[in-house]
Amino acid sequence: MSANTVAELPFQNFSFTLVEDKLPRRFLRLKAADDALFELHVEKGSASNPVSQFTRMVPLETAQRLMKKMQEAGVLDWEETYGDALAPGTRRWSVSIVFKEGVFSIASRGGSDVPAGFEELIEELYRLDFPRAANPKSQVGQGMSNPLASMDVDYAQMADLFSNGGIEGFDPSTLVDLLSEARMNPSGLQGRIRDEFHQLPPDEQERMLDALASSGMASRAWWERFLRG
Repeated sequence: MSANTVAELPFQNFSFTLVEDKLPRRFLRLKAADDALFELHVEKGSASNPVSQFTRMVPLETAQRLMKKMQEAGVLDWEETYGDALAPGTRRWSVSIVFKEGVFSIASRGGSDVPAGFEELIEELYRLDFPRAANPKSQVGQGMSNPLASMDVDYAQMADLFSNGGIEGFDPSTLVDLLSEARMNPSGLQGRIRDEFHQLPPDEQERMLDALASSGMASRAWWERFLRG
């Protein structure tokens, strides 16, 4: 597979399954829908009786970012199977990456003995709203008409975030004005900030999403939905 193909369409289907002691199975799939969109699906529970957490469309850039992070973490070089460490745990996991159905794919599975880069992959999946076992409240509600109602918004914190030079590409005075209206019209705030966001070049959009995610207010995937729709 050529580098250009990977850059344009990183894979057709990526899936990750994680089962840990006393926790429900967690599953994430990112599947190409067309040349510009991927379907992101997350569920919990047994494979025979899963409970869907959400299914939504995400831009190609989301899959490209995941592919880049997997390459950096060495996921594409993992062995097919891994066992348990000397102190056996109860973690079971599997990764499957299909680049072209029936032609080229990579799969790896294992237990508590995980390869280098495993935790880096998990952290990247958290950015896609893969459920965190230790902090379920960090998962933001899906499909709500008021996007800011899905998290406990600290408007003072949000104002500081946008006005203190931490978010590249946004005019601070404009954003402070926008945030002053947030309590009265959250949906209107979203629309106006989206307009500002869409005027930025793609690389600045990515840097902004990284900065917003690092603020700890919500996941990167939540900010993608908030700003990109």
